[in-house]
Amino acid sequence: MFTTPRLVAVALCAALNFAIGNIAYLVKLPIYLDSIGTILCALLIFPDRSAAIACAFIAGFIGVILSGVIVNPFLPWFTLTVLAIAVVSALLTGLAAETFRARPLILRSFVVKVILYGVITGIVSAIVSAPVVVYLFGGVTGSGSAFVVAFFLKTGQQLMNSALLSGIATEPIDKTLQVLLAALLYRATPQEFIAMLRPAQSSAA
Repeated sequence: MFTTPRLVAVALCAALNFAIGNIAYLVKLPIYLDSIGTILCALLIFPDRSAAIACAFIAGFIGVILSGVIVNPFLPWFTLTVLAIAVVSALLTGLAAETFRARPLILRSFVVKVILYGVITGIVSAIVSAPVVVYLFGGVTGSGSAFVVAFFLKTGQQLMNSALLSGIATEPIDKTLQVLLAALLYRATPQEFIAMLRPAQSSAA
């Protein structure tokens, strides 16, 4: 399962999560951009779903641990969210792998699948993250999304509802953007490297 090329992909994807996610955190954007590498890793290794889940999760886990130690101490508490994103990416988003690599690009199909899988990933992420935001951090995580939680609290919503509504409002947008970026990076990845990640698969896709 963990071949040398796959470990290289995991390391590169973890670095991608760390770099872009921390930029978004430091400038207090209401989105996260910290799972692009996780989604990309799943796309690279699909259709080996078990390996895709494992490698995508490891890439995401490394990213959140490094970020937690260096920049954002809140992130490691969202490990279950990382796992959820890895599972959705490997089981669902990976189904669009051929569309994302199609030559020539079929724009309508590409856009529809990016939005579909981005929204699904966002909703799952919001549901899994909400209890952590509420019970561990009282709705304040230091990211830009805390302002969205505060907005819903001002409208009279309870804390759990505010955290969930904040996630539903921001996560689908965030994850759709992340799926788009991951799809574009996947599309640009040399076929030779993808073939090394899928030794038992043909070089199509």
